[in-house]
Amino acid sequence: MHSKINLKRYAVPGLILLMWGGLLWSRAILSVSMIAFIVYALAMHGREGFSEVRKSRWLQGLVLLFMIPLLSGLWSEDKKEWWAVVQVKLPLLFFPFCVAAFRGIPEKTWRILWWGLTAMVMVSMAWSLAGYMRMDDADYLKARVMKVAMYDDHVRYAWLLVICYSIMLYGLVYGFWRNRIMAVTSLAALAVFIHLLAAKTGLLGFYVVNLVFAFFVLPKKFTWPVVAGLALIPLLAWLTMPSFRNRMKFVVWDFQNYSRGAYTEGLSDAPRVWSWKAAAAVIQEHPVTGVGAGDVIPAVNGWYAAHAPFLKDYERLVPANQVLLYGCYAGLAGALLALLVFLLPFTMRGFRQNALWISFHAVAFLGFMYEIALEMQFGAFLYALFGVMLYANARDFFTLKR
Repeated sequence: MHSKINLKRYAVPGLILLMWGGLLWSRAILSVSMIAFIVYALAMHGREGFSEVRKSRWLQGLVLLFMIPLLSGLWSEDKKEWWAVVQVKLPLLFFPFCVAAFRGIPEKTWRILWWGLTAMVMVSMAWSLAGYMRMDDADYLKARVMKVAMYDDHVRYAWLLVICYSIMLYGLVYGFWRNRIMAVTSLAALAVFIHLLAAKTGLLGFYVVNLVFAFFVLPKKFTWPVVAGLALIPLLAWLTMPSFRNRMKFVVWDFQNYSRGAYTEGLSDAPRVWSWKAAAAVIQEHPVTGVGAGDVIPAVNGWYAAHAPFLKDYERLVPANQVLLYGCYAGLAGALLALLVFLLPFTMRGFRQNALWISFHAVAFLGFMYEIALEMQFGAFLYALFGVMLYANARDFFTLKR
């Protein structure tokens, strides 16, 4: 009996820590621990999980984000590519049914888990900084940034940093952390590193989280002073961080080039704009069914060949917008359904007052407008896992509202 009690007490937290470690350093550990977590959660809490999904439009929406590309296999010719698209979205299908497992974790254990995640992130930051010391800051003028964990996926890594930052920030404000000095130190370290890394996703997310904090959490008399202070942070980063300064110079140069219609190889944002045009053309040509998840690449490549033949192969992106991509999968209905799922969290009664919930989904939604996080293992995992975690505890001990 004692061993069974220990298993129930430590299995879910232990597997969560393994998933986080795998996320940062090992795809194999991430996959194995995620499968083990889902199997355990469904075996122990499956009935409650299915009940939760039946009641929740948002959890159903996550499943729908999986089902749309899955069903598009009926009209996809390239079944291998279709399955590759569907496979990475499995967290969207399974994590909603695991919500009850997250609800069974005590507050003290959650505190340990969040500190564990923060410690792992700090170690990964230290590793990146060690590499950055050997790096030429001029590389940031060429769309290159420092090496990071998560197999150098700096977009999803920056998103993870913002998630950690928001948890630290709101936990500090609402007294969740017992050791406030350590929390403040971690918060400052994350803020500095996000600017040093200078990935657009991290910078955008950082300011979104802080603006939500300023307008929805702080008393009104402090809102505008904090906003003014936020406006000074980029100036301070410009003056003190060569990586940030060079990254901003590259972004401005990038924008000036593609806004004039001038093609320059190696741009970062211009190929995204071309990919949006390609996606819009594909949806216009196939408004009812789209082309299916397996056939998006040949469809957009056909448009590139006809309208942007000067782009190199590596610049011919899959549509870099999650809503437009779902439109390519399943037509206008697919795009509209995906958009509704992404916007639903902002309208949910009992959740829209939760600053952490709103921050998480605001950062995710803005990211979906220029990235396709759900098409990659790390992105689908981050969105599904942290979204369901926050959903499970939004009304319990981790409710971040006054």
